[in-house]
Amino acid sequence: MNAIWLLMGLLVLSYLGSSLVSGRVLRGIGLPSGAEYVVLGFVLGPSALGLLEPSSIAAFEPIAGVALGWLALVVGLDFGFVGNRRVRRSRIALGVSLSLATGLAVAVAAWFVAARGAPSLSDADRLLLAAGVGAVSSETTRHAVLWVRQRYSASGKLSDLISDMADCDDLGPLLIMGGAFALSPQATVLWQIPFWGWTIVTALIGVLLGLIAVVLLGSDFRLIQSWGVLLGTSLLTMGTSARVGLSPLFATFAMGVTIAAVSKHREEIVAMVAPTEGPVILPALLLAGAHLNPKAAPFLPWVAAAALAARVAGKLATGLVLRVATPDARDTSPWLGVGLLSSGAVAVSVGLAFALRFPGPVGHTVLFVAAAAAVFGEFVGPQALRSTLRKAGELAAPERESIFFGRALAARPARDGAPSDQPSPPGKVEG
Repeated sequence: MNAIWLLMGLLVLSYLGSSLVSGRVLRGIGLPSGAEYVVLGFVLGPSALGLLEPSSIAAFEPIAGVALGWLALVVGLDFGFVGNRRVRRSRIALGVSLSLATGLAVAVAAWFVAARGAPSLSDADRLLLAAGVGAVSSETTRHAVLWVRQRYSASGKLSDLISDMADCDDLGPLLIMGGAFALSPQATVLWQIPFWGWTIVTALIGVLLGLIAVVLLGSDFRLIQSWGVLLGTSLLTMGTSARVGLSPLFATFAMGVTIAAVSKHREEIVAMVAPTEGPVILPALLLAGAHLNPKAAPFLPWVAAAALAARVAGKLATGLVLRVATPDARDTSPWLGVGLLSSGAVAVSVGLAFALRFPGPVGHTVLFVAAAAAVFGEFVGPQALRSTLRKAGELAAPERESIFFGRALAARPARDGAPSDQPSPPGKVEG
């Protein structure tokens, strides 16, 4: 398949994301993690059927990089908010801390497995591999939580807590990624800067250009001018960070957080850019799947297995910490952490960014772990989360539903005072 046909296919997926899969892949056709598009890309890619040629995939790598940076900007604009409700600072700190702890646990497991199974890797490559695997294994996708809440009309204190945790833990993988990219910057400076210094520089690039965007947006919000400002400053953020070998995703995420924190037009900006998330996610996931190469390294299966095991243990520990630290979760099931195993677009985006920045065994292993975590979480996470919320008495939805089409097969009336099972109005997301 040449580049023209691949372009047509990506445009079709973009149309699906904008027209059929509205509401952030929640109420339309698709799984909450988007794992089916990763699998589709793998099946069509060089490692399976070979319908997508390596040269065609390589031609779209710059476009994929821009798409990933834009997704990080959208995530940054929404960080710390669930809809228009601001998440409490204590919950933000708790969510970020638990995400980083899970990522650290997975990174340690990957380090030891790589040390035993890949003695040929240098210490720098082993550290980079461990950091990347930890980054793609630390999050819980907010899409899965919203998917369960909307589809089963869940509401209550536990639902709000889980939504807050899933929304805030996106900082964990992006922060780890920023530090990993800072291990090997391409810039030449007059003095030695440690990796944490380069990580701060990455964030400062996003903060500075975010402040410039706020100034250019001005006091009056105008749609046409706002698109030009956001596109221009975001591309400048991506280009600047990529030029010095730092993480464009972490930089644009910092830019989005800055705009959301400083601009008084945050709600209008989010309403403007939120519909673009679907059209960008699906082509990016397809390209990520096409880049998958299970035979990239002999140690890849062992690292992936260790990472999945450590991720399960980390999320189980996260659930136990939530039960102890937060009153809203103290009476829930000890298996609360299993419902947090879903990962999605953020993790896969980080994995693809690693594969593009560090082509070879390290990058391909990180991407494969991200895809494996997304597929595994799809089989376990939403069902476990639904069961947890049902035991907490926060579900008011049909027992049986089609996984892909979201139509109730056996409806029952909502309980008194509980939300109805009617879909949200177009353009609105519950929760």
